[in-house]
Amino acid sequence: MTCYPRAEENTVASFSSAKSVFSRKALVKMQLLKDVVGSDTYKVNNKYDDKYTPLPAEEIIQRAEILIGQEICYDLLGNNCEHFVTLLRYGEGVSDQANRAISAIGFVTAAAGAFSLLGIFQNKSRQGQY
Repeated sequence: MTCYPRAEENTVASFSSAKSVFSRKALVKMQLLKDVVGSDTYKVNNKYDDKYTPLPAEEIIQRAEILIGQEICYDLLGNNCEHFVTLLRYGEGVSDQANRAISAIGFVTAAAGAFSLLGIFQNKSRQGQY
């Protein structure tokens, strides 16, 4: 299963996937793995199997087939392709990628705020206000 932005469905898969970062909608398509990866190497990564119990294969397939051709909401941090596949596999959409990005954004925001406050204090100190 792949998800592509609706307006870009006729483009090359890798370009289309990159464009999905900026789209709010994605189209669910069924494609052969070899057509998606081409000659690139790949690895099946069921990294959450230790934390979540996978649903039976038949149920995963049924859930996926229902979504083929459907347009779904896409959000890089809250509902990305990793959320999509983990929702199908485990019944819960999770994404370590998104969680790491959110943490990094929070850290950068906190650091920017701290530096901003430091600048205000230094300015006021230079002006003799403290």
